[in-house]
Amino acid sequence: MIGTAAARLRAVRVDPLLTALIVLVLVTMPGYGYGIAGRTAQLGTFWLVMLSVHGLTTVIAWRLAAAAARSAHEPAATWRLWRLVGLTGVTLAVGDVLQVIATFRDPAAPEAVTGTGPQLALLGIGMLGLLYGFLRFPIGVQESGARSRLRLDLATVLAGATTLGLWAFQVPAGRHGWHWVLWLILGLLLQPGLFLVAIFVVLRVVLSARSPFTRTAGPMLGVTVVSVGILQSVPTWVYQSDRHLPWILGGNLVGSALLAISMRVQELQVRTDTAVRAPRRPYSSLPYGAMAATWALAVLLMVTNGLDWRTWAVAVGALVTTTLVIARQLAAFRHIAELLREREVLTAKLTELAYHDGLTGLANRALFMRRLTDSLAAGPVTVFLIDLDEFKPVNDAYGHATGDQLLVEVADRLRALVRAGETPSRLGGDEFALLIEGSAADRLPEVVDALRGTVRIGDAVVELRASVGVAEGDGGSPDVLLHQSDMAMYAMKQDPAAYATFLNRNATQLR
Repeated sequence: MIGTAAARLRAVRVDPLLTALIVLVLVTMPGYGYGIAGRTAQLGTFWLVMLSVHGLTTVIAWRLAAAAARSAHEPAATWRLWRLVGLTGVTLAVGDVLQVIATFRDPAAPEAVTGTGPQLALLGIGMLGLLYGFLRFPIGVQESGARSRLRLDLATVLAGATTLGLWAFQVPAGRHGWHWVLWLILGLLLQPGLFLVAIFVVLRVVLSARSPFTRTAGPMLGVTVVSVGILQSVPTWVYQSDRHLPWILGGNLVGSALLAISMRVQELQVRTDTAVRAPRRPYSSLPYGAMAATWALAVLLMVTNGLDWRTWAVAVGALVTTTLVIARQLAAFRHIAELLREREVLTAKLTELAYHDGLTGLANRALFMRRLTDSLAAGPVTVFLIDLDEFKPVNDAYGHATGDQLLVEVADRLRALVRAGETPSRLGGDEFALLIEGSAADRLPEVVDALRGTVRIGDAVVELRASVGVAEGDGGSPDVLLHQSDMAMYAMKQDPAAYATFLNRNATQLR
């Protein structure tokens, strides 16, 4: 474990490309935030660096797709996802090229900051493709109930993200013509839509049982994409403000650079075979956080704005997230009830296995000794110890399957013999026992008669004979009483004639 972690850190630390990206992050925010260069230089540099970072991201994604396709351990869905990420990077890079051209033509135009129509369209297409890829990536959960609960978690957080995105959304100005409708659709895709993609990436990392990301790169990528999504959902007037523009540009560059850093870390770990996937968490607090955030925002808007359309949108979003959380809780309660029922069934099965013989179904030695101990503490008891005669020759002549069938036949005869409260048991091998509360030595001939005769097993006719020892006790040690019955049984086994005489002599009395 320590060696693997050290290998991951070494692979990340010595990489020149990763070092360059980290340096870019460290110098971007101060450089943009403090306005070292003018507006034209800032915008031109911004879009050129964005083009470089998106191009690098595309190359890394294609490499990851190729590595996943060659790996015998990665499912086909992994390399398909990375290939789709690469295609998204291509659309972003093409949009950046168009934006660089437009910016140098007219750096003072508002579109130089917010993006031209073609660039925004390509960005929207890329985000839709990325969302499609994550929607199709398998969640790694096979049980239908778990899949339903995971979908409810996803839906809850996505509903909260949609609510926050709609709150930040700016309705386009101007007349309501087809141009206005087009800009409305693009705005919905690029603000709430991008925020949804960001949140969905985090959900895939945190909630799913199977993640395409490594344990190191996954959280980095999730936080990065969420940050980029939040920056993209910032209202347009903030981007147009000379006061806020440098910081917004710097933040976007840092976010894109961190995205490339996350993917580079993923590539290095996959290349060095040190990738470790994060385990599935048993639960997540994200749905509750989404519900709390939407309700807090709804209350804030009611106090500050009254019941305008944004307040209504957030209130509806809060109701939707709350409904989904309630549905998730009900699903969890049903799941817990099912687990409790399964535990009861499993406990019964384990108890059955722990205290009963697997072949005959009779009580085993552990259960017999426990009941013998309890019965001795309550009053007198009688123990019959039974050993089958000439059982080994049956196994040798007819096979162990026939011998097992003979043991089952003995168990069935003991079940037919016993009365309520009596415990027949198989102590092991061909040794059986019968526990009766009270004085019952007079039932010895009955037990012996039940275990005499011939038994047909398939084509074989097997002689059934048994030696039976009996002992009575009141209090004392269960081991001592069992030993007494064992000694009586062996004494009768060693002298069958004396045993038969004993039975005949005492038949009337015992009966």
